[in-house]
Amino acid sequence: MNTFLIIDIGTSSMRGILFDTKGKRLFKDQLSYQPVYHKDGGVLQDAHVFYNHCLNINKKCADFAKKNGYKIVAISMTAQRSSLIPTRNGEPTDKAIMWQDTRVNKLVKVYSAYNEFFIKRSGSRLNAVYLGAKISWLKHNKPDIYNKSDKMFNIPSYLIYHMTGETSTDTTYGSRTNLMNIKTLEWDNDLLKILDISRDKLPSIVKPGEVCGTITKEYADLSGLPEGTPLISAGGDQQCAAMGEGLLNNDSVSINTGTGGYIIKNIDELPEVLTNNLIYNCSSVPNKYILEIDLLACSSILNWFIKNFYGDLNGNFDEVNNDLKSCYDQNINVTSLPYPKGKSVNINDTRIRGAFTNIGLSTTKQDMLYSLVTSLFVEINDGIDILRSYGPISSVIIGGGLTNSKIMNQMQADAYSLQIHKSPITESTAIGALISVLVNQDVYSSFEEAYSQVVYGKSDCYVPNIHNVELFKELNSRKQELYRVLKGTRSGYYKVGNDQKNNGENKDKLINYHKITI
Repeated sequence: MNTFLIIDIGTSSMRGILFDTKGKRLFKDQLSYQPVYHKDGGVLQDAHVFYNHCLNINKKCADFAKKNGYKIVAISMTAQRSSLIPTRNGEPTDKAIMWQDTRVNKLVKVYSAYNEFFIKRSGSRLNAVYLGAKISWLKHNKPDIYNKSDKMFNIPSYLIYHMTGETSTDTTYGSRTNLMNIKTLEWDNDLLKILDISRDKLPSIVKPGEVCGTITKEYADLSGLPEGTPLISAGGDQQCAAMGEGLLNNDSVSINTGTGGYIIKNIDELPEVLTNNLIYNCSSVPNKYILEIDLLACSSILNWFIKNFYGDLNGNFDEVNNDLKSCYDQNINVTSLPYPKGKSVNINDTRIRGAFTNIGLSTTKQDMLYSLVTSLFVEINDGIDILRSYGPISSVIIGGGLTNSKIMNQMQADAYSLQIHKSPITESTAIGALISVLVNQDVYSSFEEAYSQVVYGKSDCYVPNIHNVELFKELNSRKQELYRVLKGTRSGYYKVGNDQKNNGENKDKLINYHKITI
């Protein structure tokens, strides 16, 4: 029987899953890892972990297939999109700089005058999460590492190189670099010039869903995978997750409430004018685009609250759900800002932090919890309002960690005033990558047909509670007012005193090594 191996590389774990042509999961292996968070904002990971985990997972999947008489006919890979691995001849020259790394924030400010140009060419202002800023930071802070590295890879490109010998990335990842022209889908010479990055250090660009190489004899001997097996780059994890959850038309929105939050809407063509309040990315469907809004923190906000107010991150979700139910449909007076890492919807303000106000002697942790979760969902709705200007939105498809709570799903329906559909599948990212490879291998003729054949079960549906919709609107107006009051003040900003004190020193230091000539 023909099977397809999906490699799904997340922020904290890597999975290998064998599927048949009908989406039946035959085997799964998963290995975890944990990046190291440093006080200076650095978030680092030994890059060899990704290679070793991928090899071990491939060995187990290949061994299972062989023992059960299955043939792995193709491999599809999806991954987190913006972590940097500098390499020489495929070997890491330094630790991986993970997407959460914030050391690059100060460098981004140096180039802020170019933001409109970056939006016009790359689809986004210069973004600290993206690869371009990370590569530029590496060049100016670790020039020896930059100079001895011949290729700057993200995680999937690093693994693709070791599995196939090819140096490639697809356009979904390219649109998360600030280095690829969002219209020509090629590396942009002017953007490279601004950030002073050598073009020859970047991999070639292919379309998502294309074969980017085949398994080499060397890797086949190491892993047990058949030599010559095609490897398809299915696209970034959020693009694949949206596809796997059923975002196949233009009048729905996909919301993924993971560690960070992602709001995605499909479009067929880029608008003539690209704006600062959206990110324009390539879709996993070739020659199509997505409008995207990223939240810097999402389920991580709830995890923080549970850890500090409930005492156990893993064992108290039932209590949390019951406390949310006890407050549901009530006018909670507490107002909160859901910005533990800054605000990114409609405005980029990475210095603002979370806050609670109107706390009295009668305030309970249940009130604070409900206010915090509600403020997160109405913040997401602010993002949906931006997407409404690009066409009708009839429903929302939800996925991610927070969707395991029925009360939170209902709260989302109320916050967005839209019907909410929760996909029946739990492996949405992997299913999206499976759909990509099934279309590539001509098992199905379209993404719609592939989706209909591999996704089973009925979606959970949540309808807005009109009374609670009104309460949420009122809470959102309080949230916006609180942000306006705290914005730019010592009470609302993170380490504002130190920033002001060292501003001149940092500025001089940065200018010295950021000589820009266009």
